[in-house]
Amino acid sequence: VYGQQFVRAVISGIGRLFLVLMVAAFILVDLKRIKAFVRSLVPESYQADYDKIVVGVDRGLSGVIRGQLVICLINGFMTYLGLRIFSVKYPLLLAGIAAVMSLVPIFGSILSSVPIVAIALISSGSFDLKQGLFVLAWICGIHLVEANFLNPKIMGDAAKIHPVLVVFALIAGEHSYGLVGALFADPVASIIQTIFIYYRRRRMSRLASAM
Repeated sequence: VYGQQFVRAVISGIGRLFLVLMVAAFILVDLKRIKAFVRSLVPESYQADYDKIVVGVDRGLSGVIRGQLVICLINGFMTYLGLRIFSVKYPLLLAGIAAVMSLVPIFGSILSSVPIVAIALISSGSFDLKQGLFVLAWICGIHLVEANFLNPKIMGDAAKIHPVLVVFALIAGEHSYGLVGALFADPVASIIQTIFIYYRRRRMSRLASAM
């Protein structure tokens, strides 16, 4: 029963991820018209503010994407290195799965560990619990480094978000909307921060000019 539930959850998560990627692809194809339409919905008196906010949001989201890609590459490389050290079969394939699944912060890395450890257990031709435990320990080490250093530090620097806010966004996103919430936590946090900083700076500028 638990195995079936786990398989269903994994398939559901992967299906949602592909659905999001598909929608994103359609948006990118007609991005200019979508931007023009959304801007037309904003009253003319606020369009100047809207343009500045959009530029800031675009810069922040670009940083989030760059940061996540860096994390994926590091995760994949470290996984590949560990699998080669412990002589596990299909190291390149498993490292690729780990890299792609790490697009989903924290939880994607956990899900990718299941096939890696499973293959490590039988990679020697027989059931090798010792090798499976060694590989599991290596993967757990990668996850600890990713969760406590890579995610907050790299994502924080790339998107200009404080590491504490990155961690808080991940926890709040996962708690509210599960896997999808964790995936979109950092982009949403970047957008909120951009809007807050813009209006804060505008208010301070008005107060300074009034003096």
